[in-house]
Amino acid sequence: MLELKKELEKIKDSYSRISEIVYHTPVLSSISINKALKAEITFKAECLQETGSFKLRGASSAISALSEEEKSRGVVAFSSGNHAQGIAYASRELGTSAKIVMPFDAPKIKIRKTQEYGAEVIFYDRDEDNREEIGFSIAMEEGRKLIKPFDDLNVIYGQGTAAYEVMNEVDIKFDMSVICCSGGGLAAGTGIVLKNSLSDCQLYTAEPKDWNDHEKSFMQNNIVSIMTQKHGLCDALENPQPGEITFRINSALNTKGLSANDKYIIEAMKILYDEFDLIVEPSGAIGLACILQNKEICQNKKIFTILSGGNIDANRYNELLGINNG
Repeated sequence: MLELKKELEKIKDSYSRISEIVYHTPVLSSISINKALKAEITFKAECLQETGSFKLRGASSAISALSEEEKSRGVVAFSSGNHAQGIAYASRELGTSAKIVMPFDAPKIKIRKTQEYGAEVIFYDRDEDNREEIGFSIAMEEGRKLIKPFDDLNVIYGQGTAAYEVMNEVDIKFDMSVICCSGGGLAAGTGIVLKNSLSDCQLYTAEPKDWNDHEKSFMQNNIVSIMTQKHGLCDALENPQPGEITFRINSALNTKGLSANDKYIIEAMKILYDEFDLIVEPSGAIGLACILQNKEICQNKKIFTILSGGNIDANRYNELLGINNG
């Protein structure tokens, strides 16, 4: 059984360790969005976080929990980009070295920033290689601490600090949350925070239609893997199955799943730019996209969602939104 109060204390402890590293991102709302969707939506703009995504929170939480001896040996992680940048930045700030296993086709901006923060990048083919095996091998051979992108309690507690900031800032009794989901760490951390004070709040994960492993897993009450090599807009969310730890937590919180297709993802990105002048990557806009595609369950509700990231190449962003570079 999940002991919510104890779990919340661990999130608070995480926040005390990372508050000097992460940026307290703004909470936003829009009268026009609310009117159009007949809902009251609160956005947490983690796309404005240092490194461009919420992943810095979990990375900083995990690394700050290491002993000095562990930090002296360094860390290793595998990621398509946002966790990579978070680990690289946090490692630099907390005095350790990092090796990151990244797919060779990861967005160039994510690769470049990871390297600029001082990490060494090891490339792999996401269709041919197993990134976890590569990461485990480096950890074993070099004595580095492997920090997983989501299936790690200290990472989950760090991700929960985004919602913790919101609950300390606003006095809103949310009816539901819609949280982007790759492995489930952000959803789990957010859920712990919300359920501590809002027991009736319905939690939802948000995923692209072709990578909706959480939605399917919750429906079957068992971990389901996505068996596809079709890559879509949301590179940061293309994890084939929920994590074991995250699925256990999210299931205990009675989390359900939503998903959205490309049409709504791009529409969400456009809305966020028009309303807030924010550049949000497809994975970062998936929460709003799922609200747009599932309007019927969102009407007359107070909804919390996180704009989880803004790391996207300018040309790719303009291409998706139909912006003429000329």
